[in-house]
Amino acid sequence: MIENQSASHGSINRGSIEAREVQLDIVGGFALNASIVSIMFCSQIAVNIGEFPVSVDFIGYLLFAAYLPLSGFATISTKTFLLLLIAAILACFRMLSPNSLTSWSSLSLLFVLYAPFCLRLQSRSGIEEVGKVIQAKFILVVCIIAVIADVQLVLVNLFRGTTYFSNIALVLPEEIRGAGNYAFVREGGGIIKANGFFLRESSTLSVMTAIALMLEFFSRRRRLVLCILIAGLLASVSGSGLLIVLFGFLLPTSVRQLPLFVLGLLFVFLVLIYGSEIPVLNLWLDRTSEFETPGSSGYARFVAPFQMLERNLGDGASTWLGAGAGTYLRTVAVLQLKYEINDPTWAKLIYEYGISGFFFFSIIFILRLYSSALRREVCAALFYAWMSAGSLLKPDFVFMTWILTLVSLPQNDRKTSVKRQIPVPDPSRAPYTAS
Repeated sequence: MIENQSASHGSINRGSIEAREVQLDIVGGFALNASIVSIMFCSQIAVNIGEFPVSVDFIGYLLFAAYLPLSGFATISTKTFLLLLIAAILACFRMLSPNSLTSWSSLSLLFVLYAPFCLRLQSRSGIEEVGKVIQAKFILVVCIIAVIADVQLVLVNLFRGTTYFSNIALVLPEEIRGAGNYAFVREGGGIIKANGFFLRESSTLSVMTAIALMLEFFSRRRRLVLCILIAGLLASVSGSGLLIVLFGFLLPTSVRQLPLFVLGLLFVFLVLIYGSEIPVLNLWLDRTSEFETPGSSGYARFVAPFQMLERNLGDGASTWLGAGAGTYLRTVAVLQLKYEINDPTWAKLIYEYGISGFFFFSIIFILRLYSSALRREVCAALFYAWMSAGSLLKPDFVFMTWILTLVSLPQNDRKTSVKRQIPVPDPSRAPYTAS
C-alpha cells in the first residue's frame, strides 16, 4: 500500500542529505479513494441480504480493513484488541439472559465495525505524509458534497412539489436501496434543509462538513475551501456541525487554554440568550425550544434518551451489563410512545451494554483518536460527534473515523505532532517538496 522513495533535497552546510518519502502505491491509492467516495456517495446503496442491508460503504470498510493485514502494511494494537475482547465477552454473557428483544445481528455488527480499530498503518519515517494525503482527499470529496448541497438547497426550495432533489434513496430501485428511517425532508424556519443528496440526513452533511472544516483549518487554510465547507455546513441548516466545531475549538487541550475556554463558554451563553433576535441565527437558535417539545428533533436526541435510561437503571444487572444488544430501539417500539426517541451513542451503549460497555467502547474510541496523528482539536470534535449522535452503528461515520486515524505517529514524535502539522519555514534549509 505504501512505498518509500529516496530524494535529494540539496545541501545543508556540509554535503547533502537524503530523505525517505512515503507514498501510497497504486493499490493503496485506489483503496483510499474508493473508500472515501463510498462514504460520501454510496452509504444508501446496499445489497439487501434478507432483512439486512449491506451498504456499499460497509463492504468497502471490510475490504480495506482486510487488505491491510493481509498485505503486511498494518500493525495490531494489543490494548485495543484486549479491550474489544473483554467487551465482547461481557456482551455475549448478557445475551444469554432470556430477553426476546435482544439481537445477535446487532451485537455482531457492533464488533465487526470496531474490530478494524485494532489496525493501523505501520509506523515508519515519513508516514505522517500519508496522513496528510488521507486528509486532503477527504476534504476534497467533502467539498464536492458541499457544492452539491448548495445547489440542492436552491432546487428543493424552488421545486417543493417534487422529491427527486431531496435524497438519492427516493429514486433508487428498492433492490439496491439501503434500509432505515431517516428524515429525508425536514423543514426549519420555512426552509427545506439540504443533505447533499447522497447523504442520509442533513445532520450527516453537517457532521461531515464540520470535520472537514476543522481539518482544513488546521492544515492548509485555503480560503476558497473554507468558504465552500462553511457554505455546505450552513446549507444543512443543522446545529450538529456547529456544535461539533464549537466543541472542538473550545475544549482546552492544555492549562493555558482554560481562560479561552471560559471566554468561549461565556460567548456561547450570550449568543443563546440574545442571538435569537438576529434574523440569520433564528434558524438554529429557535430550535433550542425543542428541548421542551416532545416529538421534536431536539427532544428526541437530548431529552427522551434520559427517559429511556431511567426505565433501565433500576436493575443492578442492567445497570452494569445493559439490557442486551439491539434492545434500545426495539423497546421504544414496544412502548408505543407518542414522541420520537433518537439513539445517541451514549444512551445506546449504556442501555444495551451497561456502564461496563460504555466504559470499554469509550476507551477504545478515545485510544484510537488520541494515539493518531490528528490534531487534538479534531480528536475532540470526532469524539463529541460520535458520542452525541446516533453514530455507534453507522458504517459511514465509523469508517470515516477509522480512515482519518489510520496513521499513528511514533511515540517520541507525538509531543511534537502539533508543531509538525503547521510547519514553519526554516530559511537555512533548501526548498522541500513532498510528493
